[in-house]
Amino acid sequence: MCKYKVMCGRTLVMSYFKFLLNVYNEYIASFLDVIVLAIIFYRVILVIKKTRAIQIIFGIFIILVFTIIAKFLRLKAVLWILENFWLAAVIIFSVVFQVEIRNVLAQIGGQVYGFRLKIKDSYVNEIVETVKELSISMTGGLISIENEVGLKNFTETGISLNADISKELLLSIFKNKSAPLHDGAVIIFNDKISAAGCLLPLSHTNIKIFGTRHRAALGLSELTDAVTIVVSEETGQISVAYKGELKVNISLLELKEIISSNGEFLK
Repeated sequence: MCKYKVMCGRTLVMSYFKFLLNVYNEYIASFLDVIVLAIIFYRVILVIKKTRAIQIIFGIFIILVFTIIAKFLRLKAVLWILENFWLAAVIIFSVVFQVEIRNVLAQIGGQVYGFRLKIKDSYVNEIVETVKELSISMTGGLISIENEVGLKNFTETGISLNADISKELLLSIFKNKSAPLHDGAVIIFNDKISAAGCLLPLSHTNIKIFGTRHRAALGLSELTDAVTIVVSEETGQISVAYKGELKVNISLLELKEIISSNGEFLK
């Protein structure tokens, strides 16, 4: 009798697990599938929005529609060309979207391992005071603050400093217009001035009303999640580039909030 009860108990447990497995396969798995895909698409859209990647995706969509039409109309020669294009699409997409793919992976890795660092308030004040002085004297300046995506490739183009952040040091770099470091960017990481005189990639976005510093700030923001501050030499106006967007005529109070929040204040 006892043996019979044990066997019945095992049967009930097995039936219960089978029931749970069926529920997971039928409902929960599909739900999780949708959620994961939604998160992936959302992260990709955040990275590529307002970049040339959107135009490329639109072009791919047109080719897809044209492929369907060619198949429906039985255009053999056109269809052969398009089908061969789709066979090589994986390689083409990996080349075209290499920057966007790298940014997504870097941001995911940064969130998992917590690479994002917060600058101390005292150093934030030093940066803001420096920008204020540059703006008043109408002296050009370019300062990039590293976040999750590393800027080592760009710091290597300048002169390594690894110095504490100070208003005096930053002003000595930018206010001496005859100095070789004046026209380059200062890169800040982990409460240190990593390097000065750094070369940043220029954006291909049409911003003709702005100069080279603004194009460089926007170019870096399209490739990384760095917060880049620009002071215009012509107007003294303060601008900030972050994640592919350029915000102009920023106040000092807004600038402080942007730096303190690693750019999240702009969202």
